[in-house]
Amino acid sequence: MLKTLIIAALGLTGLAAHAQNAFLINGKLSGNQEGKQVMLTYNAGGQRLKDSALVKNGSFSLKGKVADAVKAKLSLKDPADKGPMTMEKRLAQDEQEFFLENKNFSVAGATLKNALIKGGAAQADYLLLQSQLKPLQDKMKPLSEKMQQYFKEKNDKAREELFPQLKAIRKEMTGVEDAFMSRHLDSYVTLDLLEGRSVVIDVEKTSPVFNAMSQRMKTSVQGKKLGERLKVAMKTDIGKPALNFVQNNTEGKPVSLASFKGKYVLIDFWASWCGPCRAENPNVVKAYQKFKDRNFEIIAVSLDDKKEPWLKAIETDGLPWIHVSDLQGWKNAVAGMYDVKAVPQNFLIGPDGIILAKNLRGEELEKKLTELIKK
Repeated sequence: MLKTLIIAALGLTGLAAHAQNAFLINGKLSGNQEGKQVMLTYNAGGQRLKDSALVKNGSFSLKGKVADAVKAKLSLKDPADKGPMTMEKRLAQDEQEFFLENKNFSVAGATLKNALIKGGAAQADYLLLQSQLKPLQDKMKPLSEKMQQYFKEKNDKAREELFPQLKAIRKEMTGVEDAFMSRHLDSYVTLDLLEGRSVVIDVEKTSPVFNAMSQRMKTSVQGKKLGERLKVAMKTDIGKPALNFVQNNTEGKPVSLASFKGKYVLIDFWASWCGPCRAENPNVVKAYQKFKDRNFEIIAVSLDDKKEPWLKAIETDGLPWIHVSDLQGWKNAVAGMYDVKAVPQNFLIGPDGIILAKNLRGEELEKKLTELIKK
């Protein structure tokens, strides 16, 4: 009898251990969702993973395993809808983001968009944050809809008048997120918020929060990646020596940043396929024409992966400065050195090789150069 009890106890322990190393999502949708497909998507190990389940008798179930808590998405797909994905369809999609970890989850509601998803500490934190943001999101929604309408109507004046209101609400939302992060330093939600703000890392704002986070967060998969990016960002922050690089120009000849010491140099990261980059080029051309004979040079680093569109964009936009690329796209070696995860980005280097400014847009570049080059 005792032996049987011990074996049974060991079996239960094994089941409990298994449950902690896998996730199980049980959903119940009260709306008319029969036969539709529930899609689960999330990032893991640098890959976008997907799983799916059909809604049967109003229920669905999904299971799997993740290394750490990760932001995931549940979305509902109707197999009968064979048409292409349009902007209207995308905005109306029945979906919801949540934090997935190796716990049991419940999903309950008429639709996924309005369902309550419960399970795990990270998701509890996320629900708390969403409840704090909801009043501001409710204020933002009608204004965003107006902005979309003005965009369709090409009503630039109305968009310009509405933009300050949206910006003010966004600032309030950032304040709510900041307060949340300061109180939740052992949360995957805080880590996700930091990473979301780190397409272009602001060392001054990101570093103090990351450094204050728990060791558990810093040593998580996501935490280690962000920590490494912070190290790179600190090396390329304002006041630090610019990292030297050598890359081939349009004729295949090597160009070294170090050879321009003694000059003001703008390292401009861009690509022929980047709309915002191309829209910014006239501002850069204007500044270049004004200062090209006053100890100023531009080295444009392209994230293109094909030579022909790169050269065509240079000619079309009339960009008379130095251009380099290894034609490796997002794997461009110089972009990696400077932690460039989005374009356009730029770094203004002084004659002594020190980084003086970053991401100067519009008239900011010309104003900064006017301030620095007074002759």
